[in-house]
Amino acid sequence: MKPAPATGRHGAREAYIDAFRGLMALVMVQGHVFESLVTAAARDDSLYRLQMVFHGSTAPGFLFASGFVAGLPRAPLSLRASLRRARRLLFVLGVGYALHLPYFSLHKTLQASSAEKAALFACDALQAIAVTQLFVLALQWAFGRRWTVAAAGVAVLVLAATPWVWAAEWPSRLPAWLTAYLDVRSGSLFPLFPFSAFVLAGTVAGATLGRQERRVRRRRGLLGGLGLVAAGGLLSWALAGRVDFWGPSPGYALLRLGGLVLLLLGMEAAAERERPGIAAMAVLGRETLQVFVLHLFLLYGGVLAPGLLRSWAGRLGFLQAAAVLLAMIPVLFVTAWLWHRAKARAPHASQLVLVFLGVWFVYEFVTRPW
Repeated sequence: MKPAPATGRHGAREAYIDAFRGLMALVMVQGHVFESLVTAAARDDSLYRLQMVFHGSTAPGFLFASGFVAGLPRAPLSLRASLRRARRLLFVLGVGYALHLPYFSLHKTLQASSAEKAALFACDALQAIAVTQLFVLALQWAFGRRWTVAAAGVAVLVLAATPWVWAAEWPSRLPAWLTAYLDVRSGSLFPLFPFSAFVLAGTVAGATLGRQERRVRRRRGLLGGLGLVAAGGLLSWALAGRVDFWGPSPGYALLRLGGLVLLLLGMEAAAERERPGIAAMAVLGRETLQVFVLHLFLLYGGVLAPGLLRSWAGRLGFLQAAAVLLAMIPVLFVTAWLWHRAKARAPHASQLVLVFLGVWFVYEFVTRPW
């Protein structure tokens, strides 16, 4: 992502998109903080249940926002631009798996237990984003300017097939790394069925709404959002008693997609009026990968070091966890701002830093005996 202006008329589009991504990142952090730190007894509190309502839309919103940005450039991209994007997506995929590594050693990881390997192969948000957007690149080359129709069709097929895939037995007979992409029984939190549909829908929305003039975007977005909510409600009613509403239900997915489109329009209105907090959320939105990795490292740690907050896991009350969240937000904001400024001032040097860290990580992982 190139640095985008955060304010002003010419930067309004970038501001609302980044602010929307930042809002999704904040709600994601909020959910993970409470899920990790709050005691089992405090989870019966009404405040905890209320925050779970918001946290439930975090993953779809995070995936939808990533797709929206990917759908903005006119497609098909040039070969050079496609290769550059594919390289970036492969890096995201690698980061996703690195976060799941049980050991900082290839030799030891190969001897990991079945449970550890299942956790390693689990499809998380980064894997779902990377794999789906790589698929979108293929669609853009195959269908040219009509790729949005193909992407929308695939998204519908994914949602329709999700109840069948989740109930089928054949995914369990596939290799573990492939099964993890299909349903939640493998331990994956965000398998491609149904979560790739949110990325695909985001790319279609970015291409059909993000490029439009503000009034056209607002009109189309309002009609599309309300239409998705209505379709989701009718489909949920039709499938009641046959498909789990809170799980693989296509109706539930459509309801969330409609709500995300309407929320995106609301964020644009707030950005136009320069509401307090929009600029800060836009900073977080420009560096969502860093925010994602840093907050997980602080909470859970990884193969490089234990999480700074891991000793508090399951030991805090709701208000104490809220205090931790309030303290974490400025840390995430400052680090995101510093990294974004570094990329803006020295883009080549910033890329070299990432390349060096990536090569070092892979070298150490492969060569460490134990």
